[in-house]
Amino acid sequence: MKTDNGGQQGLIPAHELILQAPTWFEKAIENKPTDHFVAFRGSEIHYSAWQGPSAEAANIVLLHGDGAHAHWFDFIAPLLTPYYNVIALDMPGMGESGWLQSYSRDIMAEAMITMIRDAGFTSKPAFIAHSFGGLVGLLTAHHYGDELAALMICDFHVKSPETHHEWYADIKQARPTRVYASRDEAEARFRLAPEQPCENHFIVEYIGAHSIRQIEVGENGRRGHSDEAGWTWKFDPSIYPGFVVGTDLPEIYRTIDIPMTAMFGADSHNFDAVTRTDVIAHMRSLRPDVPHYDVAGARHHIMLDRPHGFVASVITQMENWRAGGAFDQ
Repeated sequence: MKTDNGGQQGLIPAHELILQAPTWFEKAIENKPTDHFVAFRGSEIHYSAWQGPSAEAANIVLLHGDGAHAHWFDFIAPLLTPYYNVIALDMPGMGESGWLQSYSRDIMAEAMITMIRDAGFTSKPAFIAHSFGGLVGLLTAHHYGDELAALMICDFHVKSPETHHEWYADIKQARPTRVYASRDEAEARFRLAPEQPCENHFIVEYIGAHSIRQIEVGENGRRGHSDEAGWTWKFDPSIYPGFVVGTDLPEIYRTIDIPMTAMFGADSHNFDAVTRTDVIAHMRSLRPDVPHYDVAGARHHIMLDRPHGFVASVITQMENWRAGGAFDQ
């Protein structure tokens, strides 16, 4: 492969890109999860599960961002399984999950709790949710908080109603994703979203390889109709027209009734320095009890930039929650 060092990857000097996967990464992805599918709203949704030290160990649920998939955690989950049971979810219309007739933030939350219930945990899990997943995590905790032990939102920003912007307001209709003639061509066009450079190019390549699917002319199972054959992205473009994030997130964040924390990439470009200061101050004003973590050297996609820093932050917070009785049922 694969990825052509285009987009923001081109901002990193070639000699600073890490192309060869290190041993820890190769060993992590050898630890394969079991795949599970659950019926949901006339389709099916997918999650991956890694067994921890025992069925009685604390449980972690990992949730990806917009247009991403559970494979973003293939190299993260095995670093957590010495201590915890772990599942990684595919949102409806993303990853290996089927497509739905309609989408909303509440439907996404309903899908999350459906998969969590199917996992058969012996105790309530902690929900670790990145980016757009942070929105879904907040809604899941808002609607189903009595089934969760705790919530960590990762580089997701709760803005005031005055500064709120609907992410998908400019998307008026769904357009089919581009179809490429070959797998290599599709993988070479992969970009992180939102875009950012990432020195760990071997991770970007791994994510890209799991972001595409082969399609045929006609119907493609629960993933829509195509007029072309080839390779395209896994996500459903019909998610976005009409999808409302909502101006009520500050009130939802303020009233979540389970332990929470917020993790940020210290170098995240998801907002500039002034906005970053304002957003974090706003979040702290809403919930002064919520701890904040900055992962040094990480941009928005924290688990790609600093996977071990991400894992260390999760473990630290899990043990803080454990000490505070969050997992006592």
